[in-house]
Amino acid sequence: GHLVRALCEGIAAQVAELADAAAADLGAPVTVLRADGGLTRSGLLMQTQADLLQRPVEVSALPDATALGVGTLARLGADPSRTLAETLPATGPTTVYEPRITPDEATERRTRFRRAVTALLAGERA
Repeated sequence: GHLVRALCEGIAAQVAELADAAAADLGAPVTVLRADGGLTRSGLLMQTQADLLQRPVEVSALPDATALGVGTLARLGADPSRTLAETLPATGPTTVYEPRITPDEATERRTRFRRAVTALLAGERA
């Protein structure tokens, strides 16, 4: 239990850091995270992600939505007369995870993560 929770916390904290970096580059906040792939089967990970990001996490109804997106771009490149709506299937999320912790708790948990990463990179004990 503790090892799985720690793994989920680490993955979710890394994704939250990347979302913050993307938001800074774009000059606009990430308002929702859309997720697909095998790790979306973990309700614990998806909930932890929503908690640490303090944003909803929408799990795609299509488990391989990323591959579908790549195929869609290839299709549009091969036939530019088609529209995105014609090429993509109409689907929505199967599950939406909303944050369940306070912003202060999320900040504190992410601060602990950053400290642990800094200590690890410096060769220290966290």
